[in-house]
Amino acid sequence: MELLRGKKALITGATRGIGRAVSISFAENGADLCLVSRKEEEVQAFAREISSNLTTKIFGLRADVSDQIDGSKIGAKAIDLLGGIDVLVCVAGYRFESKIWNSSLQDLSEDDFVNVFNTDVLGSLRLVKGVLPQMVRQKSGVIILFSSTPAISGFNKGAPYTLAKAANRSLAKEIAYEYGEFNVRAYAIAPGNVKTDATFDNLSNEDQIALAQESPMKRWGDPKEIAKVCVVLASDNMSYVTGQTIVADGGTVML
Repeated sequence: MELLRGKKALITGATRGIGRAVSISFAENGADLCLVSRKEEEVQAFAREISSNLTTKIFGLRADVSDQIDGSKIGAKAIDLLGGIDVLVCVAGYRFESKIWNSSLQDLSEDDFVNVFNTDVLGSLRLVKGVLPQMVRQKSGVIILFSSTPAISGFNKGAPYTLAKAANRSLAKEIAYEYGEFNVRAYAIAPGNVKTDATFDNLSNEDQIALAQESPMKRWGDPKEIAKVCVVLASDNMSYVTGQTIVADGGTVML
């Protein structure tokens, strides 16, 4: 069953990790897509790869969500390519930096916070502002932002990431509350330890093993598992759920 047949979706951070898995799952569920990445050749190759086996329309778009001018134009470009917009998924986030992750709060610079916020929070906000007018006009839409489990429970590392992801939780609530009357729904997904190249491959073997033991399931999550959550949230099956943070972490954080 194709849960997203007829939907038009814009996905940022689309070519790698969770974003890649989300893109594939959306296409497999029948959605037409505009995929966004900072690398032109990579996003176009990925768009061709997906569309070669499916009947949905797939467009690649090179853009940088962290750039104020570039990021503010993405929504309009996607609407033009797709002929509308039903779903926005903001996966793009600031790259994992060991220095930022392992530095204590007192040793982090203001720029460390600014750089992460500019991509994770303002990058998402630029996209949201770009698609909301269209969603209001058509009186429907779904916006999926990315938070994290440390943004809920707190953590002793990576403060800029935690604060940025906490802001995205609040942004989802703001959208849900202000635009619910227009049938626009918003969610934040809070993944736990998900096995992406950007995270898993930058950890020591010791940390990889230790983090796998954090959840009751005693394993890392797969990006495909997060993608399935996104598909369900974007579908009409969740029509009376909005403003919520969906935790996908194998049970480490239970609300």
